[in-house]
Amino acid sequence: MRAGRPSAAVPRRVDARRNREAILRAADEAFSEEADVVLDEVARRAGLGRATVYRHFPDRTALALAVAAHHLAEFKNLVRGNESFRELLRLVLAMQARRRPLVRLFRELPVRSQVQYTQALISLLRPAFERAQREGSVRADLEPADLALLFEMHEAALAAGPAPPERTEPAERLVRVFLDGLAGARD
Repeated sequence: MRAGRPSAAVPRRVDARRNREAILRAADEAFSEEADVVLDEVARRAGLGRATVYRHFPDRTALALAVAAHHLAEFKNLVRGNESFRELLRLVLAMQARRRPLVRLFRELPVRSQVQYTQALISLLRPAFERAQREGSVRADLEPADLALLFEMHEAALAAGPAPPERTEPAERLVRVFLDGLAGARD
């Protein structure tokens, strides 16, 4: 093998990684704005050719899953930062409100995949949830698995009726209601 061969492969891998990151950023942006994200639009936003995007992601579902996995990895880093449970849950619910197209695509996945991602998220939240319960800032009669129902309730509220032009304020108000409702039980 020639000495120059291996070094030529390294830049391609770096370029591939850089392209993938650009695609994920562009897709995340698109999924926060558009209901029907197409890969050609993601390619345009990323400044890459269509073939490059398709080489990384064969369809928008694969791309959406990669964006979701990327957010889950970032969230894992936040959890390690020992954020409060209230703040972590606020971030999850705010993302659910802001990334409506991504959430809609997620809801089209097989139930098994939906459950897998939800369980992964709950597993990340569990230590902060349990710490908050010990500290008395989360009701003692709740279980981490109850968070799945909370996510469903939030989704139902966000998806109900015609979409108002501006959902930011009502969505933030709803998140505060959910968070306050999780606080220590009152007799």
